[in-house]
Amino acid sequence: MSGERTSFFAVALALSVLLNLFFLGIVVGRITLPGRPGEQGSLVPRHEIRALPDAERRAFIRTVRSHQPEIRALRERVLDAKRAAEGAIGAPRYDRQLLETRFAAVRQAQEAEGVAAHEAVIEALGTLSPNSRATLARKAEEKLEDTP
Repeated sequence: MSGERTSFFAVALALSVLLNLFFLGIVVGRITLPGRPGEQGSLVPRHEIRALPDAERRAFIRTVRSHQPEIRALRERVLDAKRAAEGAIGAPRYDRQLLETRFAAVRQAQEAEGVAAHEAVIEALGTLSPNSRATLARKAEEKLEDTP
């Protein structure tokens, strides 16, 4: 009976960790990916991009969109890694090594997605004038100062 209880708690703990990683992934994605809802923490929020001069805004958006197929593919890798971790969590026999491997794969996939999203924004920022980049930086700094 005690072994069953221990297994139950191990599975419950693993599920809790997975859910926390999932929600962390959502938060990181919303912060780093342009054009997604919930950009409160983004360095380049959508409403600031909308305020750019028309030609610069179009160039920025075009550049970011050119990276979307790669970012979508990496997002799919993140989801696949999470599904694999969920499978390990729900396995009849608790396998710590397998869980560690699967959680590491989730982290690696999330990092690759974040790097690609950052690269898209970095490249898109290169399409802006120095004045527009300075305005975006100033707005980001003001936002940080207003954050409790």
